Amino acid sequence: MRIIAGRFRRRVIQAPPGNNTRPTTDRAREAMFNMVSARLDLTDAKVLDLYSGSGALGLEAMSRGATHLDFVEKDRIALSYARDNARSLDADLAVNFHQSDVFAWIKSQSAAQYQLILADPPYELTEIQGLLDQVLPLLAPDGLFVLEHARQSNVEDLAGFITTRFYGKSAVSLFFRPIQD
Repeated sequence: MRIIAGRFRRRVIQAPPGNNTRPTTDRAREAMFNMVSARLDLTDAKVLDLYSGSGALGLEAMSRGATHLDFVEKDRIALSYARDNARSLDADLAVNFHQSDVFAWIKSQSAAQYQLILADPPYELTEIQGLLDQVLPLLAPDGLFVLEHARQSNVEDLAGFITTRFYGKSAVSLFFRPIQD
């Protein structure tokens, strides 16, 4: 696996062995960040990577200009790969690592303002609406939430939906933070 673009372009990163994580393919990651960069300038952005696994998504954002990154991952081994990957890129000084259940970690946050939130949860996650409800308040007003999910999951009716693109068995959907009345 490698970083697609930016200052870490072509640098190799490692994923944990086995089936506990499902790294986003290079093709899907490139397309995902093309969709993001068409709507959001990542220069100096604060990024949250939920279900971070190896850290590929968050590190791709950092390679493209983000300056602060929070990884949240419950699996200790996967989080150690994210930490090692950040160190290998000399990016670990601007990265915080949180070994925690995503929902528990989000509940512990207050007014954090992220320009980009990335989530690649297990495809069997049935709480997509609950995740969206908890994540969107952490977005800056002009921020984006990017969700990778199973192709058959229908998210078009969820609040803040922008678009979905399909890549094999996967789909990537973008959301914005709806203005509250």
